[in-house]
Amino acid sequence: MTRGTATRDTRTRQVSPAWLVRELGFPVTDTVVLIAIVSFALLTALAREAGIFGIWLGIVLVPALYRYLLMLLEARALGIATPVAGIDVFNLVDNVWSLTPLVLLAVSIWGGFLLHHQVSLLAAWVFGMALVGVTPASLAILALTRSPFESLDPRAIVRMIRACGPAYALLPAAMALVGLLVVLLGLTGLPPFILMLVTYYSVFLTFTLTGALLHVRDLQFALTIPDPLQPEEETLRQRRVAERQGVLTHAYGFVSRDNRAGGMAHLRDALGEESYSDDAWRWYFNELLKWESKDAALMLGQEYLTQLLHEERDIEAVKLMSRCLLEGGRFRPLPDDRAAARDVLKKLGREDLIRNLDL
Repeated sequence: MTRGTATRDTRTRQVSPAWLVRELGFPVTDTVVLIAIVSFALLTALAREAGIFGIWLGIVLVPALYRYLLMLLEARALGIATPVAGIDVFNLVDNVWSLTPLVLLAVSIWGGFLLHHQVSLLAAWVFGMALVGVTPASLAILALTRSPFESLDPRAIVRMIRACGPAYALLPAAMALVGLLVVLLGLTGLPPFILMLVTYYSVFLTFTLTGALLHVRDLQFALTIPDPLQPEEETLRQRRVAERQGVLTHAYGFVSRDNRAGGMAHLRDALGEESYSDDAWRWYFNELLKWESKDAALMLGQEYLTQLLHEERDIEAVKLMSRCLLEGGRFRPLPDDRAAARDVLKKLGREDLIRNLDL
């Protein structure tokens, strides 16, 4: 066994014209997503024609839509199978956090209206374009952290945009162009339902394209996006990384001699001595994923999952299980953690992971 510096096929994980074309077509080429678009469009049409019942249906439909869209963004970011919009997305109790995008929508509508009437149409237009520019970053943060406050924090939004790099510009550009297409099609006199389908395509595309970019940029496991380090902090970080590299090299020596137990024991000893314990778990896990064999990473992932479940860090536990399942389809939580893992997944509405992990 030889140690590899990267094991993923980078040819399929680069932003390129072919990638962009493929992602623009994803909402209508993926059968599960296409069915979801048609289903939500039919339910919306029903709500518009159903009188008082339609009001109730709309109240249920909006949080379900946004919850599914955020699930879809997360799935695209993780590179896992497209989730099905099942009955669980209509659970109103667990959906409050997923309504955060409505805050951006409300701000854009009222802000644009006030600027148009109090300042000028140009000011309203600039304001709208600025919101289009930050919306994908806000959605990405919400899907990764499920924290409404962090997703609306300007500092976190700026850090997310920087993490995505220049390719981030594709997201607001696609939103603006597809939105313009919807407006132009509306002027042609298309049947209302067809126009509604196109509108839903534009909404779904915002979420799927954002998730796809996170996947390309390897941000799918970003539990938090740290603030920029001060110079002295950067020096300490480099020192920690150098020490961890030494531990990793020693552990690899054990594993390469068919002594995986010795290598894992060496890692556990190092983790027990770390002052930055949580950061260390994530660092070692991500570095082990670069080895040719993912076995050591998945074993460490099992132990890290035990810690997250014990500390009731549910969202981080779910993200870790998703990543481990992505990297190795045979991954399963340790026997003593299966009940707790199932409870967490059930609480967060991740029936797909319950099935995939045989819980």
